[in-house]
Amino acid sequence: MMLLPSLLWIAVGVSAEEPPRLEREAARLGVPFDRYTTKDALGRTITFYLSVPPAKEPAAKRPVVLFIPGSGCQSVFRKQGDRVSGGYHTVLIPEAKGRARLLVVEKPGVSYLDAPPPGVSLDKAASEEFLKEHTLPRWAEANAAAVRAVWALPGVDGTRTLVVGHSEGGLVAARVAAELPRVSHVASLAGGGPTQLFDFVANAARPRPDDKPGDAGRRVQDVFDAWAQIQKDPESITRFWLGHPYRRWSSFLPHSVTEELLRAKARVYVAAGTRDAVIPVAAHDMLVAELRARGRDVTAERLEGADHGFLTEEMPQPPAGMQAVLGRVLHWFLAEEEKGK
Repeated sequence: MMLLPSLLWIAVGVSAEEPPRLEREAARLGVPFDRYTTKDALGRTITFYLSVPPAKEPAAKRPVVLFIPGSGCQSVFRKQGDRVSGGYHTVLIPEAKGRARLLVVEKPGVSYLDAPPPGVSLDKAASEEFLKEHTLPRWAEANAAAVRAVWALPGVDGTRTLVVGHSEGGLVAARVAAELPRVSHVASLAGGGPTQLFDFVANAARPRPDDKPGDAGRRVQDVFDAWAQIQKDPESITRFWLGHPYRRWSSFLPHSVTEELLRAKARVYVAAGTRDAVIPVAAHDMLVAELRARGRDVTAERLEGADHGFLTEEMPQPPAGMQAVLGRVLHWFLAEEEKGK
């Protein structure tokens, strides 16, 4: 096992952190990522994966792209037969073309290759540690710790960092960018705008073919009643609503992508599909309006006919839609560098 050279750096609220430790090389993992561990501000051991540099000019400093996935207790890598595959962060590899180092963090309470059986709910699939650890501030800190650790590594240009999140990850990405002023770019993809409580209310209020008078209003009230119950027992990991424990909802639901991006100094990219059944496109519109009303630098995509994973009739098979969006996000992030060449 190789230890990286001793490096000392200071983070907000932390006196000093240990240098990241290289745990396993890409060749032994079977994926183009090296695995590292580091300590975060809460004293936890955080596992993260950093893509290997290209063979051409491996020592050259490259910017960092952190990808934060959506909800769930699955590992960022999974075994499929004899092969190991990954999520959307692996889609970034061909799009980056060696121009950036890609970073992804394992959720605390999740181990390498953990994969819940199909159809098994979170209350049965997740570890107790995951249910306790998966709150907005704690998950955001895990990602922030990985970014701070990567900034200390050779071959990394810490002056240019993109944090991109999808779905639940959009809010986490916005929080990380707000907490780390050195983050230069942030992207929220299908991440919403106001709190997710708005999303639930807006979806509940949508008319349905078999609606009777008052049905939509009753569905909306059901959402508010559920939130009131969560607020009475906010730390519970045994009581669930819509597949997640109360502890998760009580930490995520009061916060919004909008408020976090307004705290951040980074340039902003947001994207949403008009056919998204999870996040109403009105949430995206509200986000863009709020950011632009305050003079923020924001690049926005409102994709007609795209769903939550950016699939469309023209691109019906995953991950085609997401790959196209991620390619545009990377081009936006790397545009300044490319113009200088």
